Amino acid sequence: MNILALDTSMQACSVAVLSTDASAQTRLSACYEERERGHAEHLMAMIDEALSMSSLSIKQMDQFAVCRGPGAFTGVRIGIAAARGLAMTCHKPLTGIGTLQVMAARVRHELKHQNRDHNLGIAVDARRGEIYWQMFDQHGNMLAAPLALSPQAIGAIICQQQAPLILAGSGVALIPDIQLDKTDQLTSTHPALQPDAARLAELVAGFGADEDLSMHCASPLYLRPADAKIQSGYAIERQ
Repeated sequence: MNILALDTSMQACSVAVLSTDASAQTRLSACYEERERGHAEHLMAMIDEALSMSSLSIKQMDQFAVCRGPGAFTGVRIGIAAARGLAMTCHKPLTGIGTLQVMAARVRHELKHQNRDHNLGIAVDARRGEIYWQMFDQHGNMLAAPLALSPQAIGAIICQQQAPLILAGSGVALIPDIQLDKTDQLTSTHPALQPDAARLAELVAGFGADEDLSMHCASPLYLRPADAKIQSGYAIERQ
């Protein structure tokens, strides 16, 4: 099984090729670059680089994967459009995974065996006074759907938690009424956390044969309306 995964949904651009041979040995070839702009201009070159590192061609891919949001509207669209085009050209399936789930997988991967008995809350600054928020249990399973909430609402959710909780992401610093230095039940990590296609590829590779892939469609996940809106009163009426 050869999987090509890509992400442009937030302030990073990444591509990974994960190949698994008949003996279940895996090889991961990945490119990762943090950037606020220029995802579209750099993505195809990074795909070529990851494929070159893996010594595989695009036609040898069996599966494609992409982060479907939430995130920057333009970034989400760039990634999904590219992944759809590649999957359709190669006549292979495309899987979309929530960006916050991929970020949670990255935290768990980098913490390795530290605090693995803790639940995990991913909080990303969504601007305009909101935070993208999602919670996961100690095994990485989703405890709730991703939401765009006010910092105060997330603070209230955290205060109600009974289990130990790790918080990660750029939105943690915006949450009021949490005292990270006063309890070992609540810790913070990875304030500059971004999604990573390497972890996305591993998530997709870990799906069992009975996994319902219809739950992982590659349609964009937007949690609020776009900033750009059609202005009223300036258009000429259709005759």
